[in-house]
Amino acid sequence: MLVALAESLLPEGGAIEPGARSTDLAAQFEAYVGAMPARARRTVRLLLSAFAVSSVASRHGRPFHRLSPAARESYLHSCEVSRLRQRREALVGLKALLLMLYCADERIRPLIGYTGTPRKAVERDPGVVELAVSHPAVPVSERVDVVVVGSGAGGSVAALELARAGRQVVVLEEGGYFNRRDFAGPLPERLRRLYRDAGLTFTIGSPVISLPMGKGVGGSTLINSGTCLRPPANVLEGWRRVAGLELPEEELGDVFEEVERNLHVTPVGAGVMGANGEVMALGASRLGLSAGPIPRNERGCHGSGVCAFGCPLDAKLGMHVSYLPAAVAAGARVFSGVRVERVVVEGGRAVGVRGWAVDAETGARRHPVEIRADAVVLAAGAVHSADLLLRNRLAGSSGQLGRNFRIHPGLGVLAFFDRDLDAWQGVMQSYHVDERVGDGILLEATYPPPGAGYSAGGLGAIGLELKDALSRYRRSAAGGLIVSDTSAGRVRAAPGGPLMFYSVGQADASRLLEGLALACETYLAAAATEVHTLLPGLPPIRRREELGWITEGRWKASHLKLSAYHPMGTCRMGADPRSSVVDEFGRAHDLPGLVICDASVLPGSTHVNPQITIMALATRIARRLAGSL
Repeated sequence: MLVALAESLLPEGGAIEPGARSTDLAAQFEAYVGAMPARARRTVRLLLSAFAVSSVASRHGRPFHRLSPAARESYLHSCEVSRLRQRREALVGLKALLLMLYCADERIRPLIGYTGTPRKAVERDPGVVELAVSHPAVPVSERVDVVVVGSGAGGSVAALELARAGRQVVVLEEGGYFNRRDFAGPLPERLRRLYRDAGLTFTIGSPVISLPMGKGVGGSTLINSGTCLRPPANVLEGWRRVAGLELPEEELGDVFEEVERNLHVTPVGAGVMGANGEVMALGASRLGLSAGPIPRNERGCHGSGVCAFGCPLDAKLGMHVSYLPAAVAAGARVFSGVRVERVVVEGGRAVGVRGWAVDAETGARRHPVEIRADAVVLAAGAVHSADLLLRNRLAGSSGQLGRNFRIHPGLGVLAFFDRDLDAWQGVMQSYHVDERVGDGILLEATYPPPGAGYSAGGLGAIGLELKDALSRYRRSAAGGLIVSDTSAGRVRAAPGGPLMFYSVGQADASRLLEGLALACETYLAAAATEVHTLLPGLPPIRRREELGWITEGRWKASHLKLSAYHPMGTCRMGADPRSSVVDEFGRAHDLPGLVICDASVLPGSTHVNPQITIMALATRIARRLAGSL
């Protein structure tokens, strides 16, 4: 069935001569999936099974691989335009994997014009930022002042602040340690190594939403876009009012400035902006929209355009090249490949953690690890911090643990122009339109490498039509939008790992459609010839008069092809123990010794990318903890 699907999606001939057969795409797919973690392999098997069943249940009445070539093409077309999400979702997932592998093939890359060269020539190798990281080769049992679980935006900040205050700190990270030597080679392999479950994490609900997360020393700062936007002032004011938090404005402003200095946050410069940001800037200017270059945590960026797959020059200042080296210099120690499974509680107080050193590839247990401490800092992210506490049945007296799960659901669009852009050259996420950020709608020019993200997902084509679109990739630009969600989901613990439940409410669906129309209008204003939305059955938008097809159509949340990148809120902070899990200094209301300082504590949506909000709050939390030990 996989062979039949690959060859139907990408046949031989057309605008790009090689197809699935001559590139052995099905065999590549099989080998790639075989190297995935077990949970990711199960997900792919589920997609294949669902796709097989869907064709049997259609008017064709037979498994897909037993249909004639004409019937296969007809069925795939019907799946692409169907308003029944069950018919689309399995195909969407399988198509994304096949396209990623196809576009990464060395025989295909030059045919679509992708060279992989950065926007600005690299004249001097900056060298490798080395970080002293240990992977336990024998059982570990230690006592320290503070153990930090997780090494992302929250955990790394906490480690630095506590180590500088003279505390003995150990950081435990489940993922492996990677540096810029590892950020090379085929993008699918980097995705498999750097992302949890090879990037196949998703929410369960209507619709299913891709929610990729990093897994490695540095957390998701390894693979995020580097966007560093402060939340609007009204967001913080809302948190103060609704959650009863103090969050002094002057103090928080000073902390934001400090974090931005440490990360060298600067707006994207013209030299590395790239055409993808330039066309959004042009459209925004012609429409008179509030917009500008995105502030990013970078130094020495050359516009390689692969931020989501590890920066090959260490120009993006993720935690593994910024806060963690400083924390280690101050005395902190970092262990990689350690999965924490138990928070140790004695006398009603958190006094340490237990877990296992695990195999980096398989996740199999190798050696027990126990770290005793005066305080446990949990910073494993909104999904896994909540999961750990749920499995341990801790910090749940409010009934809010795992709830209030927000993710900033987003849509992507792909615009075509009548000239070559080579949009992958330049900063991957470079320019933003914040005209509607007060309404919870933010546009960001984002162009992942060809075959990844919505640079491929924005195409609702198959067969020779798909190959024709791929041949025009040099003329395309891509952008995305996120909405500040009023919908809220839930994280639940399960034997195979956490499950994330989330459904988009109609109010958020309406704002997504408004943002989608604004994105299309912006690209049309920049002289795009057509803009693809991936709304089922909707043709490309070519004129402003057609924008009503988006905002006035009878679209439901289930019709949207969504992705999300900002899980937050599952251990939210607040003054009232009855409606929150921690106080404004991250201290668990019902478990002394436990402090949480990651995206899970955010009491609501940040409206924008949350990295420096997490870091600012973590700074404040860690300093209070250091002063209390």
